[in-house]
Amino acid sequence: MKNVKMLLFALLMSVLSVNAQQASVENVLNLRTAKHSGQIIENNKLVGYFIFFTKEKVDKNNTAYEIEMFDDNYNPSSNFEILRPKNSILLEMVYNGSVFMLHFYDSKTGYEFVTFDRSGDMKGSKSISKDEISKWDLNKVAMNLQSATENISIYPNGDKGFIRSTFTKNKKVGYEIVAYDNEANEVWSYQSNESSDMLEMIEINDISANYLTATVTKKKNMTTREMSNYLLLLNLSDGSKITEISMGDDATGLRSLLKSFLNESKKNITIVGEYYKPNDDIVKDKSQGLFMQEISLEGEDLGVTNYAWKGDIDQFVSLTDEDGKKERPFYAFFHDVIVSKNGHIFLIGEQFLKQVSAGGIAMQIAAGALGGSTNASAFEMLLGDMIVVEFDEKKNLVDFKKVEKKKTNIILPSGMGIYGSTTLGYYIKSLGAFDYSFTSRNNEKDYYDVIYIDANRKEDDKSAKSDLMVGVISIKAGKVTENRIPISCESKYWWIQPGKPGYISVSEYYRKENKIDMRLEKLTY
Repeated sequence: MKNVKMLLFALLMSVLSVNAQQASVENVLNLRTAKHSGQIIENNKLVGYFIFFTKEKVDKNNTAYEIEMFDDNYNPSSNFEILRPKNSILLEMVYNGSVFMLHFYDSKTGYEFVTFDRSGDMKGSKSISKDEISKWDLNKVAMNLQSATENISIYPNGDKGFIRSTFTKNKKVGYEIVAYDNEANEVWSYQSNESSDMLEMIEINDISANYLTATVTKKKNMTTREMSNYLLLLNLSDGSKITEISMGDDATGLRSLLKSFLNESKKNITIVGEYYKPNDDIVKDKSQGLFMQEISLEGEDLGVTNYAWKGDIDQFVSLTDEDGKKERPFYAFFHDVIVSKNGHIFLIGEQFLKQVSAGGIAMQIAAGALGGSTNASAFEMLLGDMIVVEFDEKKNLVDFKKVEKKKTNIILPSGMGIYGSTTLGYYIKSLGAFDYSFTSRNNEKDYYDVIYIDANRKEDDKSAKSDLMVGVISIKAGKVTENRIPISCESKYWWIQPGKPGYISVSEYYRKENKIDMRLEKLTY
């Protein structure tokens, strides 16, 4: 009888373990950023999670880090430890589904890129001495460390390796794209023209199975507002340039590139953004509407379709406020693209607007009065509503929906006020400051959940505030619905991630207790 009870107990514990859906990690000395956690994806399916944190100071010269891994129900699966010199600062950690790449910086020695597999075996490393690093790259790292913002330069290249964007050592600003394999070996590199008389900067838009798209911005100097934007299309197999297409000019009107994606049904690259009137200033003037442009995989321009705010988009959504006044000139930044089984394309975006910052000006005045200085700008970014734009398989505009959320503000650092909407949008994204969080996909069922954070934490005007309000835009078999879900949190340091279908992951970091709690929350709507 005793053996039967023990067997039943063991079975019960096994069931509870499989369905745990929560976990805790102790002895977390420091968690520098929530981006040092993520999902383990296999065959486009979420199968688990990982988290990277500072574990302990081993001695006066070394620090121990640990990577903990879990299955999709937060049952522990494996873990391993990494020992690093104490002066080695982790700038980035990226997982490509096969290996982790860790990007370290030492102020004396330079960069080191190290890769590990999920069992903790080091696959390879690549060092770049400080003398070989561009001063523009070092300035970017210093600014990120000083402002405690993310250093984003490495992207997963499927499970084959990684892509890194960096600056060249040219006298003027130039860019370089470098591909690494899973052993951190350099496979190829592509860089801007060394003899160019322009400043050239790059923002990677999308990395698909075989192609990379990026926005290249060219300016005469750092202070001018005059700039030219180009779409760069590279072949990922060898880094060769397929094409570089101009995104308009003053005579024909400029276009901003906000999102690109490989449209597998049409076997082409599709890019979307906003377009402007001839001679308009892309920094301060309101765009005329959205555009969609198709480019063949051989680099041929297949044409541009414009969708004007007046005449096209205003058929679906009001562009005026309740008093009939024109809506403030918000820009759109597109976070994701969903292509449903019926061929319809859904652009998931968010409004943002540059405006004068009362807080930033007050900080400048206060700093001046005390004889000091501040990094705060006189400008801030105002984040507005979520937007969902739907097109049919023939690129006809089907719907334009605004999903209301509470507006939030982000003070810009000094000098950022001169940049245009595209650059500012990517800057906000690099901070992780947009309210959009992620999109959960179930491609087999044609179900998609767009998750964002709403600063309006009340369910209605009379209810108490929740600790966290999650907005959900669901696209199921082409039908769009929206809802908001209140979530309770005990810590003020929290973040959310995709979960298995129908769930999101909520993590909380308790600094005093040196502990991280993680759990799954069901999307009940």
